[in-house]
Order: sequence, then C-alpha cells, then structure tokens
Amino acid sequence: MRLVDFKFSTADYDMQRPLFVSVDDKPQPVVSLTKSPTDRRLVLDIDLTHADRPLTLDAFVTRTQKLPGSWRIAVQTAIASPTTRELFGYRLVDEKIMFM
Repeated sequence: MRLVDFKFSTADYDMQRPLFVSVDDKPQPVVSLTKSPTDRRLVLDIDLTHADRPLTLDAFVTRTQKLPGSWRIAVQTAIASPTTRELFGYRLVDEKIMFM
C-alpha cells in the first residue's frame, strides 16, 4: 500500500485511532516506524509483547509528513530472522486501524 493512498483514505477518521497489524490472525500494536530509503519503504515496527502503547493515526501522520507519498508501507514479521512484507490494505476493527 502506498503511503499517499493510506493517508487519503484515512483523512476523515478519528485521529486517535490506534494502529495494529494482523500477524497470524492476531492484532499486534504498531509502536514505531522505520524509514528504509534504499527501497523506499516505511516499515511498521510491532511489539509482540504488547508492552508499549500503539501509535495513533495522528502520530503516524505527523511522523510521515515529509516522506514522499510513493513510499510503500511494510511490516517486519519476524524478529529472529527478519522478513519484511508489504502491506496491501487495512480495515477497521473495534475502533482500531488493522493493517493486513
């Protein structure tokens, strides 16, 4: 999913909605963002321990203001052997934004 498409489609949402990623059909909170300029990706960092609070849509928009809209949104799905996969969409689940 391109950054510009996500921002455009969520422009009217409540900015306090928390961000999650569906990993193995379980919601994992997005706790930080990592920029990968070499392949023009924004990698969502998740917290498998659920110790940190998830980022809100407002925090996401603020932190990505200066990034080009053509960047792709991805997630790192494993810690031991890091694999990054691109995200292709999201849905609203119980007032949360759930990337898929």
